[in-house]
Amino acid sequence: MFFRRRGKRKSPTAETIADARDMLDSEVAAGFDPPEEIITSILECYEHEADPAALRPHLETHLHDALAAHRAAQASWPETTDCDRLDAAFAELESRGILARQNYWCCGTCGCAAIDEEMSEAGPQARGYTFYHEQDTESAVEGHGLYLNYGAADHEAGPEAAVEIGEEIRGTLEHHGLQVDWDGTVEKRIGVALDWKRRAPQPG
Repeated sequence: MFFRRRGKRKSPTAETIADARDMLDSEVAAGFDPPEEIITSILECYEHEADPAALRPHLETHLHDALAAHRAAQASWPETTDCDRLDAAFAELESRGILARQNYWCCGTCGCAAIDEEMSEAGPQARGYTFYHEQDTESAVEGHGLYLNYGAADHEAGPEAAVEIGEEIRGTLEHHGLQVDWDGTVEKRIGVALDWKRRAPQPG
């Protein structure tokens, strides 16, 4: 989830219920977590602010409605969405030795630490990485586009190696029909302008 709430454990107020529903809507639109995990994560975020047992029924009812509305909206979506293009681009990068992760960890700091560990475990076949974290997902859902972290596996190779990986990422994204905004320097993350439409997983 995107952030943790603080406060007293108590029966949920109308404001708490409304805020939790907004968070749920964002998670449904993000399209990564299964329904029960969405409920559990939101309850954890509000556990100091509201009694989870009292808040859960409100979330379960709203989740049912939110998923139904999301699946109904999908009927008017194009056959291939920007999220589909992003999936295809990340899969291609992965096949070429660039670890590509979506909705990866809570923030850039944690994501960088985790991807370094993944690259160490992957060995020499991992040439570099790209990822966006949960806060980036939230921003993209809200219509602000996406920003990607990236880098080379060999940190001692200098910024030129990271820029080479960045250029490969940019080319792959553009090949799959996505618009990229990046100045070609390590000082700037790779921006991707996209209309966030990620299909809900089919019910089991």
